[in-house]
Amino acid sequence: MPRAFRKIAKPNRKGGAVPILSEKDVDKKLWFTLDDHDCAGEHYILGNPHTFPGRIMGWCTKKQKSFFFSLVEIGEMSEQTRYWIKGFLYGNEPDQPYNDEEGKLFSGEEYERWFEAVQLFHETGHWNDMEGRVCDTCGKDLLPSEMGVRCRDCAEGGA
Repeated sequence: MPRAFRKIAKPNRKGGAVPILSEKDVDKKLWFTLDDHDCAGEHYILGNPHTFPGRIMGWCTKKQKSFFFSLVEIGEMSEQTRYWIKGFLYGNEPDQPYNDEEGKLFSGEEYERWFEAVQLFHETGHWNDMEGRVCDTCGKDLLPSEMGVRCRDCAEGGA
């Protein structure tokens, strides 16, 4: 049994158990740094926290605790981390749209929107299924993988 899943655990807020981890439970090849974060230095990937698509559980050696993050929060990373995250995000892609008559959709406006959102998901590691999210600047519907309150066009155009 991997060390990260020893029987020693503490209860979490939902009543389940969260493994107690330590630095010996990390793979030192899976290091990364965080951009715009108060905790400098290398951090390590632990795995999937099973919270939202694209979220990753990491280990902070400075604070000696685990935390959740997304791809866009990473500054530098090892080559092994880059490939781990790429595989993780492809495996975390939200299902494509479907309907009861045809099953999974492979064409049409809904499919094209999903496909565009999934491509951006590979860049951001962010997925927000909330309905009714619109750009604060232009009013366009936001993709689930767009972060913040502005669409990519407005954010990139500086509008």
